[in-house]
Amino acid sequence: MSVEAPSPPARAPLSGLTTYFSVLFTPRAAFARLSQYPTWGWAALIGMILVMATLLLTMPAQVHMSAAMQQQRIAEMSADQRAAAQSAIQSMAGFTKVFIYIAGLIGPWIAWLITALLFLIPAAIGGEVKFGRAWVAALNSFAVWGLAGLINAIIVSMRDPSTVNTPADISALPSLGLLVHNNPKLFAFLFSYNVLYIWYYAVAAIALEQMLKVRRPVAIGFIVVYSLFWALVAVATAR
Repeated sequence: MSVEAPSPPARAPLSGLTTYFSVLFTPRAAFARLSQYPTWGWAALIGMILVMATLLLTMPAQVHMSAAMQQQRIAEMSADQRAAAQSAIQSMAGFTKVFIYIAGLIGPWIAWLITALLFLIPAAIGGEVKFGRAWVAALNSFAVWGLAGLINAIIVSMRDPSTVNTPADISALPSLGLLVHNNPKLFAFLFSYNVLYIWYYAVAAIALEQMLKVRRPVAIGFIVVYSLFWALVAVATAR
């Protein structure tokens, strides 16, 4: 007599949604479920909503910051260069918001792809090298980073946009960067280790353990290097 193996329990229609939000509070259990039932659709949708909400809240500040930085660069030019630059800026004035929104639509997908590829590095050292799982881990762990961006945007939206003149002014989450506000590159580095970003890195380490079966010491060591990578990207683009 043959005995049929029990089939796995059926997933609820909104299981991906509830799992996504549980990443914020019970990440180990959430990624254990995602390891069994990999899903990223809800993560992509809500991630994009978080990004677009962040852009909407910070748009006045970003537009003013862009104009202020352009004027600063123009002030450093010669008279001939200044006239040409002002003409170019006037012709492109209406595209500032459009460019920001396009960047908001494309940027997350590029960041998720880079993150997924980077997650394969510790997996190759001691885990399971599976791009699909790395992709799921990247999108679902973004819940913390996206929430951090939204909280930052809410704080910025409460300020007068005319006071936002540099990227440091639009980075409002509490961090040690507040002590070196006049040093853009050092500020960018220290801001990369604010409390919410550190929370994200902790969640990312858990994602590596659960999704790609990376040993904990390897996962932690990689996340330290991974955080330095993004911190140095922030330093390189700081002005």
